[in-house]
Amino acid sequence: MNARTDRLLGTAVDLATRDALRHFYDVEARLLDAYDYPNWLPLLEEEFVYRVPVTVTRDDPSLAPTVPGADLVHESRDSLASLWARRFEPDHIDFAWGEVPLHRIRRFVTNVVAEPGTREGEYVVHSNVLISVVHQSDPAVLAPAGRRDVVRRRRDGWGLVSRTAVLDESVIRLPHLRMVI
Repeated sequence: MNARTDRLLGTAVDLATRDALRHFYDVEARLLDAYDYPNWLPLLEEEFVYRVPVTVTRDDPSLAPTVPGADLVHESRDSLASLWARRFEPDHIDFAWGEVPLHRIRRFVTNVVAEPGTREGEYVVHSNVLISVVHQSDPAVLAPAGRRDVVRRRRDGWGLVSRTAVLDESVIRLPHLRMVI
């Protein structure tokens, strides 16, 4: 193998860790698809940061597909809890007119590859995600992205430390960028 292949494959983790991480992602996607934020938010570590950088199409494939320092979304655990998840609580949904009726969302998480992180008990996890969003009877909007997460092992399972989602498209068609989570 060469250096590029090693970088893409990462350092292997044991199968039990990989299976546990895969299960974590399956459960997380199911919670998000069901708008079950009260059960999803505890999966986020206190210092959680979520970013969606600006995607650009470059002629030179050796250059990064994103603009350094430019984010479409830059959220913390607290901002997601107070500014996003609260919109879907029963006493707020009537005032969140952009959410009524709710979008039907499915997240398909694939190609999960984990490697040990820089801190004990943390892993860097690369995955692909495809989000399908349907509002009322409109055609589905599909948004493919690559994700890079830092995940921490804790007593009750796993906790997300950070997530960066890089959209494949530079023209955004999603109604809410937080859906990429």
